[in-house]
Amino acid sequence: MLPIFEHLQELGNVPQDEMLRTFNLGIGLIAVVPADKFKRVKSMLDRANEKFYVIGRTVKGDRKVIYQ
Repeated sequence: MLPIFEHLQELGNVPQDEMLRTFNLGIGLIAVVPADKFKRVKSMLDRANEKFYVIGRTVKGDRKVIYQ
């Protein structure tokens, strides 16, 4: 989390779950990629020298978000 978001959270006494629900917290662009295409996309990003992070996955379930 970028320092500006930590400052806003402290200043406004905002709970962590509300921060996550309200702001993208500086993540930027997100690409949702099917699991069977991940290796190909990773290879393309590596070749382009693009920095990326795997930040989660989508799974079948109870229609809720779990932050880990």
